Amino acid sequence: MKQFIKQEFIPKKASNIPLWPLSEMHNIDKSEEIIVSSNGKKEQVYTNKFFSFVNVVVESFDATIIIDVLFLKASDIKIKGIKENQYYVKNRGEVKITFPEEGRAVLEPDDDLTNALYITVSRRIEKPENISYYFRKGNIYNIGNVQLNSGDTVYIEDGAIVSGYLSSNGADDIKVIGNGILYGGNWHEEEGNGGERLIALVGGNNIDIEGITLLDGGSWHLVPIGCKNVHINNVNILGKVITGDGIDIVGCNDVLIENSFIRANDDCISIKASGYMGSQGNQNTHNVVVNNCLFWNAEFGNALEIGYETTCDEISHIYFNNCRILHCEYEGNQSGGCLTIHDADRAFVHDIHYENIVIEDAQEKFVDIKVLDSKYSSDTTRGKISNVYFRNISVLGDKFPVSIIRGFEMKHEVSRPTNIYFDNVTVCNKHVMNFRDLHLIKELTDDVYFL
Repeated sequence: MKQFIKQEFIPKKASNIPLWPLSEMHNIDKSEEIIVSSNGKKEQVYTNKFFSFVNVVVESFDATIIIDVLFLKASDIKIKGIKENQYYVKNRGEVKITFPEEGRAVLEPDDDLTNALYITVSRRIEKPENISYYFRKGNIYNIGNVQLNSGDTVYIEDGAIVSGYLSSNGADDIKVIGNGILYGGNWHEEEGNGGERLIALVGGNNIDIEGITLLDGGSWHLVPIGCKNVHINNVNILGKVITGDGIDIVGCNDVLIENSFIRANDDCISIKASGYMGSQGNQNTHNVVVNNCLFWNAEFGNALEIGYETTCDEISHIYFNNCRILHCEYEGNQSGGCLTIHDADRAFVHDIHYENIVIEDAQEKFVDIKVLDSKYSSDTTRGKISNVYFRNISVLGDKFPVSIIRGFEMKHEVSRPTNIYFDNVTVCNKHVMNFRDLHLIKELTDDVYFL
């Protein structure tokens, strides 16, 4: 069993070059304790101190894919994240799971959250005819920072590992597709942050990211900034360091994130406005949809977050729908939570929808809504929060998390969250109908409704 390591946040400057170049496949650790095969074919299991994962790519689902897993040093396996049309059998440390279509499964051996196995099964994405960058199966690539231009297509074939970053500024019609891995683990110390963002696209229109796995970045993994018409589909993001956000949507409009899996030791998804990487990130943010995704929020950050940075006039019409949060682990710094809005700048945050969400393990706050002045704040005035809807939400398990809704009040400034709705929300099998049912702390807040 792996020894649990509690991480400590130590700010570090991002590296301009990797700490070491990848030279061979064995530069990334392989598990010696987990054996996986798909329809009898042995698959490669990658590992680190916090999780293991296997990425299975198939030509088609004409026949059901059967994944066999053997844990050599575990006896009791919990299976999570599978769909209703999947079946499994298990016998001590051995598990068989069917995949009639693309999907994911999370296996937790002996209740050890630092030794979980993430399984992803997806259809092979074929190489397009016109591509700008082709990273071939079975090869390692050290690319540094590749600056993409309008019309570029990046194809990372399954079995390829690409070490480095992809970025753009003002480029439209960019595609990053394939079933391979974009890797950042050699750009930062094993348990420390410090790498650049693995994909950072600034001020572009018509962005497509599909199929790839972003592994072990030293900072935010996937970051569209000031972009419009962004589609992120069937992407896996597996991070382990503090500040390693999964997806940060910064000052963007018309964004669809779907069918993806994010394990992050900070925010899984954060929707914000910020000028960190240019003024385009300070644009108003509208029409962001997150649908049919699976999340694991490790020790730090939040699962589904808006904020903290909100340096624009308006963030609105944000939809988190049909998602499952496997874990929101305990942080202990008073800032972690499952469904959260932290308006730490001037934005009017409104018409926010959390709907049809299942939370299996909420060790931190269930709902955390705050107008506040924080270390991340840039604006001198506070924003407003209104019209937030929680519909058809279930928190499972026997841990009943606290929720907080808190406004802001100083001598010459008051901001109170208003019109917060809880409709068909259950926690620990209890339908919540009032503040006490929800274990809700409400301060400087108006108009909270239970339906």
